[in-house]
Amino acid sequence: MKDALLKYVEPVYRFCLSRLSSRADSEDLSQEILLCIAEGLKRQKIMNLDGYVWRVAHNRYARKIAACSLENTMLCGEEYLLDIADDTPFEDGLDAEEYQLVFKALHSLSSMYRDILVDYYVRELDTFEIAQKYEISVETVKWRLHTGREKMKVRLNEVNKTYGKIKMHVMCNGSFAPNQYLSNQIQKAIAAACYEKPLTIEEISLATGIPTLYLDEVLSFMVYGDALEKVGNKYQTDFIILHNSDNKRLQSSLQPSVQNIAARVWDTIENNISRFCNIGFYGADFSAGRLAHILVPILLRIATDQVKQENPAIMPHNRPLRKDGGNGWFLVTEGVEGLDENFAGCNVYDYKDTCGNDIGRLLQYWIGASFDEDLSISLRDAGFFIDHINLVTGEFNSKNEEDTAKAIRLHLIEKIDAKYYSVIPIFTKNQYKSFLALSSHGIAELLKVWMLSLYKEYKAFTPKRLAEQIAGNVDSYSFNVAAFVMNELQVQGKIEVVNADTVMTYNMLLVKE
Repeated sequence: MKDALLKYVEPVYRFCLSRLSSRADSEDLSQEILLCIAEGLKRQKIMNLDGYVWRVAHNRYARKIAACSLENTMLCGEEYLLDIADDTPFEDGLDAEEYQLVFKALHSLSSMYRDILVDYYVRELDTFEIAQKYEISVETVKWRLHTGREKMKVRLNEVNKTYGKIKMHVMCNGSFAPNQYLSNQIQKAIAAACYEKPLTIEEISLATGIPTLYLDEVLSFMVYGDALEKVGNKYQTDFIILHNSDNKRLQSSLQPSVQNIAARVWDTIENNISRFCNIGFYGADFSAGRLAHILVPILLRIATDQVKQENPAIMPHNRPLRKDGGNGWFLVTEGVEGLDENFAGCNVYDYKDTCGNDIGRLLQYWIGASFDEDLSISLRDAGFFIDHINLVTGEFNSKNEEDTAKAIRLHLIEKIDAKYYSVIPIFTKNQYKSFLALSSHGIAELLKVWMLSLYKEYKAFTPKRLAEQIAGNVDSYSFNVAAFVMNELQVQGKIEVVNADTVMTYNMLLVKE
């Protein structure tokens, strides 16, 4: 096989010389190509040496062109530079810029056209040889050549454009890992392109700037994750995308209701603070402005659930089962990558003893950008806090200095008169049950207006094929009302603000067994 390689030395050099202006560069590139081929022969058995040699030659030349003119290389977000090593076609007489356009256009074609064009124009196989290679008729080869050329004419007018980074914040309403199906710019670009209408793989390539050879595997993975649905030979996004423009209009239309809800929530807290505190939980003597960090989201969640129960049209159906074994809906917001001030949620951390028995549950009602990922991870291993906290007095008493230091760092405890006490309220199960029972029908009435408006907005901008997912998205978005109300109350100076240098824990409570 090595002897057979000798006959390619001169052709490979001529290949490089015809494309590069410098003989020295041509010699360097031809040596690089031949070395790469020799290494390949050591590692694997090559059945078609001729095809392998010219594939490597075109790959290496493509890499050199990309390195020399990086600004012309296709990007899909700055951090996702596509590797252009492949059996790339190239015609004599093209300069580097023209080559880039031809390369992009060719790789926007599906393989059934691309491979035949490469074989005919680059490898110089005739139509009979190509027909034998792919086990198709000569007429089919001629038809694909004609169609491929026509497609290339269109592509050359469309591929020379730039692509910006796509921002998407991805969550779910259920139990699966949605981020793995929208983890990079390629997946996000595909989802955005296929949202309004289904597209073929070639149309996706044109819309995103991603060569078709990079798309097959990604598309299959996204279909498996129910991020895409395949309809015939086309793909369509299988979740609702809350576009930035729709989100802004939605928030603007809801703002008047938010002000009314905030006023009603605060009246409820002020008028019932003694009832809340008479439950007898640890932390009942905290200020109303501090307790509001848990009272506001709890009151709103209770009222939100009440509205859903009384209005079946906006109640989501059972969470759909997914191919990967999970269930639920994608929740995707365009224009943001992290949690901003308009997001709200509740994280729940359950703790067990060494025998597997429940010892307590920590609830964290986070609002927008105050969510701390590092804190969230640390709280998963906060069972030590439960073990050493006094249910009645709130005193933390541990002989383990590392546990004490960790609890201080996480702002779960603070030092008062040489002792350490919990920063967060502590409830028994019965106390917490009584706490949740103190709801307000007045809040629910105002929330009904807010949620029906929310549902109407979603229905207006959601594609009809995704109509069944609206209730699931509204279900989750409705909890964001806590973020809007908290922001409004903070503007009014009614909620106690945490020091910027302190870990935010006023939004937590502990229910201890």
